[in-house]
Amino acid sequence: MKKIILFIVLFVCTANVFAQFKLQSGDLLFQAGKSTSLADAIAEVTSGIDSVNYTHVGIVSVENDKIFVIEATTPKVRKVSIDTFLNDARKINGKPIVAAGRLQSKYFDIIPQAIKNAETYLGKPYDYVYSPDNDEYYCSELVYLAFKNKRGKPIFKAKKMTFCDEQGNMTATWIKHFEKYNAPIPEGRKGTNPGDMSKSKEITILYRYFD
Repeated sequence: MKKIILFIVLFVCTANVFAQFKLQSGDLLFQAGKSTSLADAIAEVTSGIDSVNYTHVGIVSVENDKIFVIEATTPKVRKVSIDTFLNDARKINGKPIVAAGRLQSKYFDIIPQAIKNAETYLGKPYDYVYSPDNDEYYCSELVYLAFKNKRGKPIFKAKKMTFCDEQGNMTATWIKHFEKYNAPIPEGRKGTNPGDMSKSKEITILYRYFD
């Protein structure tokens, strides 16, 4: 009986935490985007926390009690309302497949500057070829460049990128994609993706909009 009561208390407490959840500036929103050739290609070669194929990530900015998301998406880096961001997500049972991650408390003091950093990229074109050498940006690259410690170093780690499936084969979708832009496939070059970022030890996933 005591175990049953304890379970009920824990369930109610957990439900209350989620019911009271509020986004804060600097939170990261991981999104499984609606099915497009690009989103599906990203999902083929990446996997996020809890094995969810997050294909996009944005940065929360709370301004005068209004919630915005800064995101590098097609065709350019922009700032949108939270409702727009959630509506752009793939749905499950009518709920957006989006998870909210919060930085570890030791990074709270860098958030205001991170928001300012991200805003300097507004209007910049989306980077369809995932190159670190151009003035174009993809979603997790924007996050990587925005969040820097007091020494000016990114807090998230860049890893070797891959455009291969689980069997190690370059997918036909990516081959066609890079042929379209007449660009080399940056296999093995350092970069980031939203799936890996969702599993970073620098953040904790606090809320899932689709639970």
